[in-house]
Amino acid sequence: MPSPWPGAGAVPQALEFYEEGEHAGLLFHSPHSILFQDVVYPTAMHLFEAHKFLDHRPDLAERIRRCERIEEVTAISAELADFARRDWENISLVMMDEVLYLKFCQHGDLGTLLLNTYPADLVHADSRDPFWGLGVGVSMNELGESLMRVRERLRAERSDVIS
Repeated sequence: MPSPWPGAGAVPQALEFYEEGEHAGLLFHSPHSILFQDVVYPTAMHLFEAHKFLDHRPDLAERIRRCERIEEVTAISAELADFARRDWENISLVMMDEVLYLKFCQHGDLGTLLLNTYPADLVHADSRDPFWGLGVGVSMNELGESLMRVRERLRAERSDVIS
């Protein structure tokens, strides 16, 4: 049976994505807003970082949401680290999956872009970030891993619609 996702067979075994280029929309800080609980967040990163505070310090979450630049988001979030949810370390990857899922559901073109990467391993080619990207030496590539989990979720949902 042919794949319902055009171009799925032409994807390399590993696909590296960068700040620029055709797959830059996969990044959590790409300029694609996300609607969450009737509030618009400028990027997935804004929402992800705000989640550290939404339940117990909505004022801090709002401060992050209003940041105009990504660099401000990370700086303020680091500054407020003492106020983050106590369980953040345990739930952060699940939260990233959920935030990215919202992003790719709300932006159909990006959802299609992500689906068309199948079956490639996704690699966030950021040598400065050993956790979310490749880093130097030890690499976790957690953004790539999260994107692949979201891609599988979208594929499962869309295969239910297709069949």
